[in-house]
Amino acid sequence: MKTTKISLCIALILSSHLGQLAAQDRAAVDARSIIAKTRSGAVRGVTLNAETHLCVFRGIPYAAPPVGALRWRPPQPVAPWDGVRECTEFGAPAPQKANTNGGDPGSEDCLFLNVWTRRVGEPQAKLPVMVWIHGGGLNKGSGHKEMYEGSGFAQRAVVLVTINYRLGALGFLAHPGLSAESDHGVSGNYGFLDQIAALKWVHDNIAAFGGDPDNVTIFGESAGGTSVSVLCASALAKGLFHRAILQSPWMFGYTTKLAEPNFVRLKKPVAGTPSAEELGVTWAAKYTGKSGAAAIRQLRQLPLEELLAKTAYYRTRATIDGWLLPNHPTLVFAAGQQADVPTMIGTTSDEGNYFLAWIKLADRTEFANKLRDFYSDAAEELAKAFPSSNAKELRQASSRFVTDSWFVQPSRQMLQGMDTVKSPAFQYEFARPSRAFPALGAPHAIELRYVFNTLKDRENRPKDQVLADTVTDCWVRFAKTGNPNGGSLSRWPEYRNDTGEYIQFGHEIRIGSNLHGATCDALDQASRGIWARD
Repeated sequence: MKTTKISLCIALILSSHLGQLAAQDRAAVDARSIIAKTRSGAVRGVTLNAETHLCVFRGIPYAAPPVGALRWRPPQPVAPWDGVRECTEFGAPAPQKANTNGGDPGSEDCLFLNVWTRRVGEPQAKLPVMVWIHGGGLNKGSGHKEMYEGSGFAQRAVVLVTINYRLGALGFLAHPGLSAESDHGVSGNYGFLDQIAALKWVHDNIAAFGGDPDNVTIFGESAGGTSVSVLCASALAKGLFHRAILQSPWMFGYTTKLAEPNFVRLKKPVAGTPSAEELGVTWAAKYTGKSGAAAIRQLRQLPLEELLAKTAYYRTRATIDGWLLPNHPTLVFAAGQQADVPTMIGTTSDEGNYFLAWIKLADRTEFANKLRDFYSDAAEELAKAFPSSNAKELRQASSRFVTDSWFVQPSRQMLQGMDTVKSPAFQYEFARPSRAFPALGAPHAIELRYVFNTLKDRENRPKDQVLADTVTDCWVRFAKTGNPNGGSLSRWPEYRNDTGEYIQFGHEIRIGSNLHGATCDALDQASRGIWARD
């Protein structure tokens, strides 16, 4: 009996002590949490550094879940909520193959964004806002990859926003059955419409996080750079941003065919590639056996797991639909119809090396044939710009073709088009070779950890950390003023068509001119007229 009483006393003491600890833990969590008020309702984030007031809000919904009847429809407003919504965990990424996003297959309920700031609840702060659009071929990725952690920007007096948007077939399928539903007679580009909805959310709500809705910079890499080019070319995004940074914008090509458009017209073919609707009809018929509205009804009824299983990889394309996107962005820029905002466009020195594992060429003849499939009679002359006499040189030639035709030449076309508007343009090349794989040089996406200042093992890489600080500072100055110059940077010249000056980032920073000029000239000649309106 005595033992039982002693045990009971011990249990009561432990219970009381554990209750006190739990209360302390809750108090600690409350002390680290912070609340902001959006138009849809209050959201609770997490303080990352109490001394600097750095905090993050994760998984804020900016549009209604595009599920059920909203699958393949423009994004709709998010439903308001009562009370405080917990925004301490990242929202789901868009559906994708599980092995493409750290094992997370995603969810159709994916239209979330994240905000890093030091001035929450201070609308008078009016900090510049930067909105990041992730890459991944319009088929994979998310706005909350570890390398996109936003503290590096927020610590430099910027409000950073990263977003998710619909990907793959769910984000970019065009089909006559979908076009028939549209008030504008178009389909596809749902992922781009998501991005515009996110920018509208930023315009309406970012002041609550200390941001200035009248100073918004959009920036993205690869398919994110593609997205920025589309937003710059689209009247639907007009006024929603005030600066633009295009990092390695993917404007052309797939590894399988090497020379193949990733922009297609809604109803007309482009250089042997079927129209967006025709591609969609073929895809839908393959998985439903039906056409028109019947195919769309069946596809909307498919559970997500079955849809993903049937569509393991969807070759996504941007659709030139005459509504969201009037023409190929390079032509929009050439006509001076793009957003008249300060613009920065850059590439890495060895973009193509990233893709070599997927490029299978038996010999020089196959390389020439792949060029002929797209460039037709101009292919033979173009091939001379990418010479090779053995297997090693052939790999180098194919890598250089990818670098220049997918990225550098269309970037140059857009930079040249900036001469038609008042705002300045700046070009860069990122040339710091991969530390992990030096033989790759500076491949596609190598600059991301430098831009976000999220280098691994930074304490053992002082030169790389200096480079990362320089790059991040340039991006921030550009967001603040529309000009990246200042600080320790001696000079970054504006891009001029007569000189083509650009800055090269590496452990040494230098100024160059006419980046890959000879091959870009050859590509200009070979592709002349392909994108012109019929």
